[in-house]
Amino acid sequence: MMGRLSYMIQRITVFLFCISVGISQSRVHVNSLVFSSEKWLDGKDNKPFTGIAYNESNNTGNKLQESKYLKGLLHGTHIEWWETGNKKVYGRYRSGKKNGRWVHYFENGQIKSEANFKNGQGDGLEIRWHKNGIKRSKGMYNDGQKTGEWVYWDEQGAPVHYVCIQTKFGTIVIDLFFDVAPMHAESFKMHANTGYYNGTIFHRVIPGFVIQGGDPNSKTTNRATHGMGGSAASFYGIGNKQDPSSWKLPAEFNTIQHKRGILSMARGSDQNSAGSQFFICVDDAPNLDNNYTVFGEVIDGLGIIDRIVNVSVDGRNNPMERIEMEISVCN
Repeated sequence: MMGRLSYMIQRITVFLFCISVGISQSRVHVNSLVFSSEKWLDGKDNKPFTGIAYNESNNTGNKLQESKYLKGLLHGTHIEWWETGNKKVYGRYRSGKKNGRWVHYFENGQIKSEANFKNGQGDGLEIRWHKNGIKRSKGMYNDGQKTGEWVYWDEQGAPVHYVCIQTKFGTIVIDLFFDVAPMHAESFKMHANTGYYNGTIFHRVIPGFVIQGGDPNSKTTNRATHGMGGSAASFYGIGNKQDPSSWKLPAEFNTIQHKRGILSMARGSDQNSAGSQFFICVDDAPNLDNNYTVFGEVIDGLGIIDRIVNVSVDGRNNPMERIEMEISVCN
């Protein structure tokens, strides 16, 4: 009995050794792999590749990439290097998808970004840095989508308060005025961070005056409800604290004039009724001064505003075509 057991153990040991030798020898150049039917195949036998694929610099001979594969899928450690030999990327795959912690580096060796993944999607904390080592952004992902409050800094470490309004006509870049209208600027930025505005439209355009948007009702095609919705991103003392849909912004009227390119908050007859709807002045509008809260200004994209305000409209100044927007914090 013992003799038979010893024989079986020897056979298993030899088998495992042969497998380990086979895998260790499965080391090929990335150019010898062929991608077909969602799998990486060994170009020699057209079978799903298991082993290590690498790439080298034609100039220096230094390694540029080394990745592990299992049955035709990226699985395990993935590393990339700069021509200088400094590390460029480090992470891991699981069954062909990014998984766990991934780190990118600048060529000078400084860390560029650090992020977490689950099943190929961003999941958890992500931090990015400028090339000089100053932190650039920090925030959370959940199932591939940004969530919660994201913060951004410039190369000197000062907070960045720019937002970008992306439309089919191009991008409008806005500088938020936290110094004169902190609640309005904060609410707008929070909405931008959570994707609240994405899919809304500019529902009101008046040549020589303003373009207006930011109503979540405008995500639907029912024009009768456009211009009637929206709330603040946080509780600022107005509305029912337990009901976010009722939150409104208290007026922060200031001395900044409503000139061309100014971003201001729309409201109802009550001066403390602003929610999420905003407007951008296409031309000077002094009649709005001290009646609406100015909280930002266009620093790039005035030509985009002119294109938007000149589209065809119906009798209620609603554009005949949907001009959807995506708003995000940018730097």
